Amino acid sequence: MKFFHLGDLHFGKTLGEISLQEDQSYWIDRLLEKADEERPDAVLIAGDVYDRANPGPEAMQLYEKLLYGLAARRIWTLIIPGNHDSAIRLSCTTELLQDNHIYIAGPVSKELKHVTITDENGFAVTFWMMPYIYPSLVEAPEVLNRDDLNSYDAAARALLAEQAIDRDACNVLIAHQNILAGGKKPEHSESETIIGGLGEIDYSAFDTFDYVALGHIHNAQSIGKNTVRYSGCPLYYDFSEVNREKKLTVVTIQDKDHISYNLLDISLMHKLLQPRGTLQEVLDFGKKFKHKEKFYIQIILKNKDLPMNATEQIRDVYGSQIDIKPDFDTPDYTPATGETGISASEKPIDQQFAAFYQRMQNELLSDVQEQVLQKVMEQQEHSETRYSLVDKIPEKESDELFDALLKLTEEDE
Repeated sequence: MKFFHLGDLHFGKTLGEISLQEDQSYWIDRLLEKADEERPDAVLIAGDVYDRANPGPEAMQLYEKLLYGLAARRIWTLIIPGNHDSAIRLSCTTELLQDNHIYIAGPVSKELKHVTITDENGFAVTFWMMPYIYPSLVEAPEVLNRDDLNSYDAAARALLAEQAIDRDACNVLIAHQNILAGGKKPEHSESETIIGGLGEIDYSAFDTFDYVALGHIHNAQSIGKNTVRYSGCPLYYDFSEVNREKKLTVVTIQDKDHISYNLLDISLMHKLLQPRGTLQEVLDFGKKFKHKEKFYIQIILKNKDLPMNATEQIRDVYGSQIDIKPDFDTPDYTPATGETGISASEKPIDQQFAAFYQRMQNELLSDVQEQVLQKVMEQQEHSETRYSLVDKIPEKESDELFDALLKLTEEDE
């Protein structure tokens, strides 16, 4: 059996101020071409279909385009919600879509949605679909009705222990989580929305499964063993990924003991370019570099001082859709007018959360939510147990805060 392993599509994503709608539409066309060439039995999408829980119409059109293309080819398509998705919104038409072999997991439930697919040779694989989880979700009365799950790892193990899995059959898990291997973390990029060590689960929690199709981390990689794997995101969503290759993960299962994956090239509308040097060096490089229109460009400037018209000079050479960033490793770097040297991690934690919420929900915190957040900050300020930005706040406390703030939009507005 052959399937495409995808994740972190992030329809609606921007690269700085640049809309990636055309890039994402172009990628869908190339993916469908690969489907025609490779003829997979299934396509797995391991969460974060959208970049925001409340996606805009352009993002929804991209999702529709992808589903129509896969349905027209009669390819089984299995989708789970990630932490950026609204599980209810994503799965609202799942009963209708199942007639076209499209299965979408909804909110977390005691019994995970699972689908058994049999290929043309009679070989069957059961695909288990686990939405993004955190402890309070799994503890809920309608799921496991417990109050003792103090970590993501414990929650995942407890939920999976409830599933009626036939260990003699071939089983694949689709999940969207932050997975470690004996304490070793996967390699992250800066386009991921992960706060500290939140959400860590050891890969051994998935030992029941023959292959684990992961989303959440944007760099393609295996974690713990070759059959526990992140597909990575399909496009470049941050300049920290400039040296990464974006490929399509194709998994082939001969039987439980013979599982392999292959990384296929797939054409992208734009790649990334990151010239680094003094103002004059990057200007000289840009004048010689051809096909700049095929790249999104970030200039890393090493100048100690910059002229007032530095940005204008760069745009004359590279065009308007560029990002300019100072090299903070340069001794005595002096930002030009309008630049700031304050990184996100140096901002107060309430400002970080407000920005995080806006990215996730596509809306600002309400007055009620801001009041709750300020109360939390006041309690933290006067508590005997204070957490600084470098401390690891217990997962259960973080989850309860996030969950409470999100629920306020539904219950108290």
